[in-house]
Amino acid sequence: MGTHPNLDRANATWESARQGDYSQGFDDLADDVTVENGPGAGPWHRATGKDDVALMLLEFGGALGGTFHQDGRCVYADDRVSISLVHETGQSPSGDPFDNMAIWISRLRLDGKTERIWTVDLDAEHCEDFWRKNVGVPSKDFS
Repeated sequence: MGTHPNLDRANATWESARQGDYSQGFDDLADDVTVENGPGAGPWHRATGKDDVALMLLEFGGALGGTFHQDGRCVYADDRVSISLVHETGQSPSGDPFDNMAIWISRLRLDGKTERIWTVDLDAEHCEDFWRKNVGVPSKDFS
């Protein structure tokens, strides 16, 4: 039995991202996509629409001094959902390391476009501490 086409598609997108090309992943988003992040995203908890997602990614990458990197693997996909394990790394301008493992759950439309993404951080405490030290996000902002 072969793999689901959405699993192959997601892993091809992650392979492109490893090479620094996020265009396929961005193209796969619905125009009205909603992204809800855990504390790994610091103050960028929610983005709605592709323009807002693009702004969130630019600001997030800037907060890490251009060092942000993702290495993802899709571990499950069907017609409605894909689930990926994502290792996210970077460094703040002050030198603090950012190192997060996250689960990304993506809800897919019938045309294969991603309409919603939820991220769950596996080391939320480290993420909260990193953003508190590096952009002054108070802990209440993580709830």
